[in-house]
Amino acid sequence: MLLKNELRLGWCYYGSIIRNGVQENVVTWSLIAQLLCKDGKFEQIVSILDKGVCSSVMYNLLIDCYSEKGNFEAAFDYLNDMYRKCIDPSFSTFSSILDGACKYHNAEVIESVMSSMVEKGNLSKLVMSDYDSVIRKFSDMGKAYAAELFFREAYEKGIKLQDNTYVSMLRAFSKEGKAEDAIRMYNIILERKISISDKCYSAFMSVLCDENPSEEVSSLLKDLIGRGFVPPISQVSKFLSSQCEKHKWKEAEELLNVIIQRGFQFESFCCCSLVRHYCFSRRIDSAISLHTELERLGVALDVETYGVLLDRLFKSRRREEALRIFDYMRTHDMLSSESFSIMIRGLCQEKEFRKAMRLHDEMLKLGLKPDKKGYKRLISGFG
Repeated sequence: MLLKNELRLGWCYYGSIIRNGVQENVVTWSLIAQLLCKDGKFEQIVSILDKGVCSSVMYNLLIDCYSEKGNFEAAFDYLNDMYRKCIDPSFSTFSSILDGACKYHNAEVIESVMSSMVEKGNLSKLVMSDYDSVIRKFSDMGKAYAAELFFREAYEKGIKLQDNTYVSMLRAFSKEGKAEDAIRMYNIILERKISISDKCYSAFMSVLCDENPSEEVSSLLKDLIGRGFVPPISQVSKFLSSQCEKHKWKEAEELLNVIIQRGFQFESFCCCSLVRHYCFSRRIDSAISLHTELERLGVALDVETYGVLLDRLFKSRRREEALRIFDYMRTHDMLSSESFSIMIRGLCQEKEFRKAMRLHDEMLKLGLKPDKKGYKRLISGFG
């Protein structure tokens, strides 16, 4: 449950334990502490410790969370508490503090923790003899800032690192959401012609999709998708939508075209702004072409966008296409009073009174009759 991030199910399980009178033990309390941490309530772990129940898991969680927030006083307090209770701090314990110290550029804490790690044998005094394993270990633990500390040190000393070390750094930067550093590492990897796994590419694309749609990020995504790497559907759709919100129409269109050409999935909401843009800029063929792709995926636009599209189709004398798209709207339950009104007015203007009347009757049957003023204006078209 914790691995799948199913918090609600986890809390239900805990509730079941309480209701059935099952006696909690250290293992159970440690799991509860992890639930609290994932639920953003890590400070409540203190109340568990106050019950006299403690474990290395609980202390590690507290130290990790306080270090991530830059509260090193609290982190060291709990570290000292571990010593008092004869709980041996692990590599993970110290790496949390070191990672936080690197994140907040706290040189004093960095020096103190490094000294403790060397003293306990977590780090060799001659780290330079094995930078690769140290960097990869921090990266695999998700401690990107600590990994970067040793990566920079190795670079400054001119120490050649293994290919896997660069890949582990890219993965760590991506998971940490450090897009700028991830892009820099990706460029180094490209330059060195290092191969990357699909999983690592996926993590990198995820962090790119969460960025502001700059020209650099848009170009990178377009290149990666063009090379056949599958983007995370929800995130790339939000990225496309963000491009449209910022009126980066050309970049959005180019990225969407690459996604379509590769036959990858995307969510329809990201196309609404683009279809409206096509309509308002008189690129009705582009709007129809994009809608055809949505039909292929079996998804639909929103009601407002369909209203704009139908209106522009009639203004462009493309009645048959308007009827076809209206039929598609019907199959996806996207009909509205406004869309019926647009269709009826358009058909009346083209003297298709029989078709208009059939739609009028369907509109009434579905309970989508416009307000009194709008209905009076609508039926005047039959005159």
